[in-house]
Amino acid sequence: MSDYIDDIVKVSQEVHQVLFENDVIRVLEVTVKPGAKVPMHTNPENVNYILKPGTLRLIEPDGSSVDLDLAERQVIPAPVGRHAVENVGATEVRTICIELKSSR
Repeated sequence: MSDYIDDIVKVSQEVHQVLFENDVIRVLEVTVKPGAKVPMHTNPENVNYILKPGTLRLIEPDGSSVDLDLAERQVIPAPVGRHAVENVGATEVRTICIELKSSR
């Protein structure tokens, strides 16, 4: 696994919006519309709070994938490693993502 961390706001500006940032954390609002895709990227360590539930597909660099059914108010850590994301459900998924800068 690469130590490279992508700036997801630059990689996917239409999906990620910075709500707060300091030297330790960055808080993002993430809105993934049905059918929307986030390109291949690697995140810093982070946790997501689900505001609007739905189904996201995580796609690995080798093409394998796993679907995540997210529930409202669920808290999930980010998957480790490089991946792309696609909203394969019928609803918009919204989360608050808190990135830890110490892992950048």
